[in-house]
Amino acid sequence: MNEFTILQDNIQGTGPISGRIENKFSKPTEKISEAIDLAMQADTGFPNVFPKPTQDLIQNAYKTVGYNQDYFSAGILSVAASAIGNTIDLDNGSYISNPILWVSIIGRPGTGKTHPLQTAKKPLEKRDGESFLVFKSLWDEHEQLEKDKRGKKPMYSKFILKDFTPEKLADSLQYSEKGLLIFQDELMRWINSFDQYKKGGDQQMYLDLFNGNGLTVDRITKDPIRIEKTNVNILGGMQPEVLKGMAKNDRSKDGFLDRFLFVYPDNLKPNLFTGLKIEPIYLENYNRLISNLLDAPAQTIIANDVNIEQFKAWQHQKAQESFNDHLETGIQAKLETYVWRLALILEMMQQAATGHYNINLSEKSLNDAIRLVEYFRLNALKVHDRIMIKNPLEELTASQRDLYDSLPKTFKRVDILPLFKEKNMPERSGDRLLKKTIIFDNYKTHKELEYGQYQKKYS
Repeated sequence: MNEFTILQDNIQGTGPISGRIENKFSKPTEKISEAIDLAMQADTGFPNVFPKPTQDLIQNAYKTVGYNQDYFSAGILSVAASAIGNTIDLDNGSYISNPILWVSIIGRPGTGKTHPLQTAKKPLEKRDGESFLVFKSLWDEHEQLEKDKRGKKPMYSKFILKDFTPEKLADSLQYSEKGLLIFQDELMRWINSFDQYKKGGDQQMYLDLFNGNGLTVDRITKDPIRIEKTNVNILGGMQPEVLKGMAKNDRSKDGFLDRFLFVYPDNLKPNLFTGLKIEPIYLENYNRLISNLLDAPAQTIIANDVNIEQFKAWQHQKAQESFNDHLETGIQAKLETYVWRLALILEMMQQAATGHYNINLSEKSLNDAIRLVEYFRLNALKVHDRIMIKNPLEELTASQRDLYDSLPKTFKRVDILPLFKEKNMPERSGDRLLKKTIIFDNYKTHKELEYGQYQKKYS
């Protein structure tokens, strides 16, 4: 058994993030049970599973600029997966797993979804910028040559795709050694673009990409494209109000919805300006970690017999618990795939943090992956509950519902203004709530009401 403690990199920020790693393990089944119990606690947020310098960054970003820790952690996890890409995989004895994650963070506008993700992906954007400068230099040289001496055009290899067509996705993949990260501020905009250029096939194409399958695109005016092995990660935000749209077009039936890891925190707070910045040392450590992952040697991580027993103990328990529930069975099936992917990512983050690479999967990485999938299970169930909501009152925020429950059955606006003040509800917000005819009647929708009167539709 190893004993080690992660140490933050030296203040000068030189060399790889260093440290010794410490953890003690009991029997696999006991450790799995402990991990599941921990993840099932009602107030448990994104688990503390990253190397200590990365956890320090997440905590500092929360204290200084107010980043929600679940959002920022999810962004870091996705970027780490993209940085590993096609270079490293994991063999669990039965099949090969690749670090492919589809991650969606959920929150109302103004809840601070964008900035944590923007910060998380900056190391990849930095590499894209460096790669573009190389491409631009090669292109300029190419253009200066005489036409008969130009040869093959140089191509721009990058990590992040934002606005693109399926053909552009394939074109970018063939020049990307690692793979790609599809980043969307609003994921529904990407989903709604399916089949925009060609009827049918986009959704199925992404289902294939989730498994790292090859991709072939036949083109009339250009050479066909064929990629033998793909690695496409997806990261973006989504508003709770559009979740029902995500389940349309059979996406809740063909497994598309269940392939997403959702981050839907309950602990959202107003993002209050502090005038502070994230301390540079933490960002430097993070940049170095992602750089180390980008440059890590190609290898296959091997799951040993203890790892197999760890996974079996968890999988047997959860598969039996979910077997008689159609929804939970579908979620469990995808989480079983994700355990190995997450274990690979966490293992490589740890190895990149210490600068010591090997092919062994630690018990800690697999246990932490199980903690993560239990966190994602709770969020997936929350998303499905939201999708299946039929009572309009359940769509209200906590403060709106509190006000609604406090209102009399029938009332005039002027009579409830003191209640707005008592519930700390601005008048503008209260007036917008009164305009929701799905939960209120007024003189236009109910003939027995007088001008200016409102009536609640639900007790």
